[in-house]
Formats: sequence, C-alpha cells, structure tokens
Amino acid sequence: MTVVAFALGNTLRADDGAGIALARGLDALVPGLVVVEAEQLLPEYADALAGAHGVLFLDASVAGPPGEIRSGPLAPVGGAGTLLHALTPGEFLGLARSLHGRAPPAALVTVTGRDFAFGEALSPEVTAALPAARERARDLALAFPS
Repeated sequence: MTVVAFALGNTLRADDGAGIALARGLDALVPGLVVVEAEQLLPEYADALAGAHGVLFLDASVAGPPGEIRSGPLAPVGGAGTLLHALTPGEFLGLARSLHGRAPPAALVTVTGRDFAFGEALSPEVTAALPAARERARDLALAFPS
C-alpha cells in the first residue's frame, strides 16, 4: 500500500513548519509512506498521486487555539480549470483526478500554530501536539483502502 504525505510549510517561519515536523517519524508508523516536503502544493506534484492508495496533507493552521489538532477527509474540487502557482488540497486532488482519471482517498491533518514569525523553533503548544497529531495521521493513513 502506498500512501503519499504532503508535509506543507516553511520551517523558517516558526509554527508554519508544523506540517513538516508532523511528517518526521510518520514513515516509521505507516508502511509504504512516501513523504513529500513542500512549502506549497504545486501542479508538478500531482503525478505523485497516480498510483497512491491514499494521500495525507499535513499542515499548520491559523484557526483555533494554539496546539489544536484538526483532521478530516478531503474531496477533489474543480477540474481542469485555470491552474494557479499554488493549489489548495482539494484543488490538488481535482487536478490529479483530471490528469489520471482518479483521485485517491485523502485526509487533512493540521496543528494550529501560535507564532508564524521568522524563526526555526516551533511553539511549545505545537511541539506538545505533534505526537497526538502523528497518531491521528497514522490512523487516517491506515484506514485508506489497500
């Protein structure tokens, strides 16, 4: 089973690196996990989903109290319309569906950050939330059909 995890964020903007920090170590918990670290979703990455059984999007959020973990399924949005430089996860899935005739099951896991200023350290709230967020991501990944 192949699951692709897009670890999103900028590690030079403090809590914006939460998605990347969340992905680190997740490959030990999810057999067959392929991690793609990126600052944003670009159309060029859509081919990575062609044979995937599932896809996780791991990211920071600005909505909610710092350290809050949110997760849930995602559905493809749109079609082969105008492509922007960066895509939302739903638009990214829609592009994969347009290119390959299918979009794999997908889920999003976010951790709400407190500090998005310049710096490489995560806030204490985000750091404390990472183990539980990693478990949630693992559970979602293992639930994808094989």
